[in-house]
Amino acid sequence: MNNKSASENTKELHQTVIDVIKKVKIISKNHENKEDEEQTLKEKFSDKIFSIGSSWTPILLFSSVIILWVGYNILASSKYRFDPFPFSLITFLLAGIAAIQAPFIMMSQHWQNEKNLKMIALNLKVENEIIALHQSITITMEQQLQQVLENQALTINLLQELKTRSNAQTIPVQNPLNPAID
Repeated sequence: MNNKSASENTKELHQTVIDVIKKVKIISKNHENKEDEEQTLKEKFSDKIFSIGSSWTPILLFSSVIILWVGYNILASSKYRFDPFPFSLITFLLAGIAAIQAPFIMMSQHWQNEKNLKMIALNLKVENEIIALHQSITITMEQQLQQVLENQALTINLLQELKTRSNAQTIPVQNPLNPAID
């Protein structure tokens, strides 16, 4: 096999890899672009409310206030109680806080869901590219293996041809230790 056909085979292998890569949609969008990930003022505000409202500090603070509120209104004398037993005032306050907090929490969850969907789409694109590269490597390896097998078969044929030629041309061999004996 000469150098020209080896270089042609290499070019064919490179072209095959390029063709397989072109078959898959390449990620053209820069997903690290800050313009896509920039939050509006509403989204920033809802995220801040969500992060504050979902942390342990306000939960423990509200729990402490409720325990103190209920404890004071149970233990204090009747004339000093400002919210007697069914605790209507604190129920109303907590319901109001929950009503104000709920839309912000839902907006924040919606924003997080959109970010997650973008990440899932990006992961799927990357996975498709990995699959395409894996396929191109597999095709390249198969073609190289086929080329090796063809080279091996050619070498075996050449060796067999040399063997048959050498058997046909019996060359007398002289004994190097005793050149007089022929």
